[in-house]
Amino acid sequence: MTVRKFRPPNRLANMIKERGGILAQDALVAAEAGVESLREASLAALDETLAEIERRFGKGAEDREHEPFEGLYLLSSRIIDVGHFVSDTGVDKAAVSLCTLADSLAETGVWRWDAVDVHLNALKLLRAMGAQLPAAQRDAMLEGLYQVSHHRPDEV
Repeated sequence: MTVRKFRPPNRLANMIKERGGILAQDALVAAEAGVESLREASLAALDETLAEIERRFGKGAEDREHEPFEGLYLLSSRIIDVGHFVSDTGVDKAAVSLCTLADSLAETGVWRWDAVDVHLNALKLLRAMGAQLPAAQRDAMLEGLYQVSHHRPDEV
């Protein structure tokens, strides 16, 4: 009795052996170019979102106390969505802190306008000149925002 071994063709192994396709480094360059093509539109969306936050939740906003907490959270999360393009400014991390604050405010059901205002001021400053700030100053500002967003007045 003889044993016959049968090996079905492995399509993936054959594809790997074939010439053609794209090198990983070329794919990375193409991906970077694709992301870079989104820069202008993303920065415009960032600026529009910051303006809307200021219009609805800033110090001069009429009836800001009637705005929903979720509105602040959603707008802040939009900033995070395009944060890749401003990661050297700290705007993305400040927006994360503002989301944390909005979530905390929603839990308590009470606005802490001083905390919202300091976040909005920081976001404007970081957007305008965050990349020019020394890293230590930027980090200290972000740490301060983190402390503000995690502060629970009822736990003092």
